[in-house]
Amino acid sequence: MQKQKTQTYKDSHTLEDRKKRVQEQLAKYPEMIPIIVEKIPGCKLPQLQKVKFLVNSSFSFNEFKNTIKKKLNLDEKTSTLFMYCGKNLMNERTSYNQQLDDKLKNIYDQYKDPEDGFLYLHYADAETFGF
Repeated sequence: MQKQKTQTYKDSHTLEDRKKRVQEQLAKYPEMIPIIVEKIPGCKLPQLQKVKFLVNSSFSFNEFKNTIKKKLNLDEKTSTLFMYCGKNLMNERTSYNQQLDDKLKNIYDQYKDPEDGFLYLHYADAETFGF
């Protein structure tokens, strides 16, 4: 029996719909960052109840990551949650460390989707390569 592939946010919403949502959100809340957070296939962690977030641009990446840990019922201090922005591992052991405490605005400006404007992040319970 073949596993059914989980549909991503991009798969389930048209480009026009995604663009419109981002434009409306940024027009109404210019200080907020539109973020989509999805589980990497094969990850043993639960699926988030909602994948779309509107987060204050003054939040640091670590603050947002801890928010996701809470939503997944993970302990902020003892559990490990690997988060990816594109193919970039956003983890304390990378040379990208300086941006973990950076504001989400800076990460958004660098990594937002050029087509629709969302910042797409993925999470896993272990380092995952080639997802």
